[in-house]
Amino acid sequence: MKYYNFIKIIFFNLVLLYFFLYILELFLNFNNNKIFQKTRLYYLNKDSKKLDEKIYLNFGAYKLIEKGGDILPLSGYENAKILLCLDENNNPVYFNSDINGFNNNESDKKNILLIGDSYVQGMCVNNKNNLNEQFKKFNLNTSSLGVGGNGPLLEFATFKEYKFDFNLKSIVLFITPDNDFYDLSNEKNNKILKNYLNDDNFKQNLSTEQNRKRKIEILDGYFGNKTNRLWNDFFTVYHFNLKQVGNLIEDLFKKKNLSNDEYLYLQNKEIDKLFIRILDQFITETKKNNVNFYVIFNSVTPDILYPRTFDQKKFNKLVNDKIILIKSHLKKQNVSFFDFNNYLLTNYNEKNISEIFKNINNRWDHYTNKGFSILTEKTVALIKN
Repeated sequence: MKYYNFIKIIFFNLVLLYFFLYILELFLNFNNNKIFQKTRLYYLNKDSKKLDEKIYLNFGAYKLIEKGGDILPLSGYENAKILLCLDENNNPVYFNSDINGFNNNESDKKNILLIGDSYVQGMCVNNKNNLNEQFKKFNLNTSSLGVGGNGPLLEFATFKEYKFDFNLKSIVLFITPDNDFYDLSNEKNNKILKNYLNDDNFKQNLSTEQNRKRKIEILDGYFGNKTNRLWNDFFTVYHFNLKQVGNLIEDLFKKKNLSNDEYLYLQNKEIDKLFIRILDQFITETKKNNVNFYVIFNSVTPDILYPRTFDQKKFNKLVNDKIILIKSHLKKQNVSFFDFNNYLLTNYNEKNISEIFKNINNRWDHYTNKGFSILTEKTVALIKN
């Protein structure tokens, strides 16, 4: 009886604790305008049933670069409906992938290739406002090899793998300076990616029937039952998993100021050299095939563009040093470039930068429709000049 009462008291107190934590969870989500906000899995399952067709989650190759394997998929599911992201209104954004798994309309004849990460893939705008569609307004047809999470080495590998699918006149490489060096620090250890850099003739031949099937097996294995976790999604939507409370507790125990270790990838000269080497490979490949090559520097996020805290100012300086390094090398190689950072610093400020960048869940995200439109206009001017 004594143990029974003891267990009952513990149980009662645990329930009471969970109740108060759940109230705190609801308060945190309400305060962040995320109360009972639907997730990607919610829309994936709901719309798959409504439309009676299989819908897939977007895939980034960076998710597999540490896992090894016989091949490394460089894009997601092919000829499929893909749930790309949720926009600032928490509405799903879909695209129909092309024969190689990229966000392209295959009906147009294209000779300009856009290479980059999530900005080039179209995060997180309706397809009629992504870069491919923006270029059409200037009577230019483009194809995109953009994939969210790609860094310089993945971008080069993707270009080498699929370059013969296009009759190219121009290539535009989009560099995202606030995360490309971090991405490269992870990519440089992958054996398959290194082969693309070290062997001029290396390809995985991902377009062959055998490797297409193998790619699907790998993607299916990666996603597994992720897309069918209805209970997990239910707990997430209704906050029973106390995720925000967990994040709050984690933040309380984090150091206020980041140590130098947090910035090692921005202070690593070997990564700098590797970045330059990849750029030189792009330059060599394009010159060899008589293709024009341009570089666009995506803007860093507004909190870095207009830094306030010590960490933001430190990060801003480190990233700016990298931009200066790359620009200097591009000038030596006679490569034309445009820096969106400089344009925004000249024409915008903290008060109106939300015209260019979206703010989703209280953090800066990708460009707005206007941001993509202006960037396209400046890129077209660079190409035409």
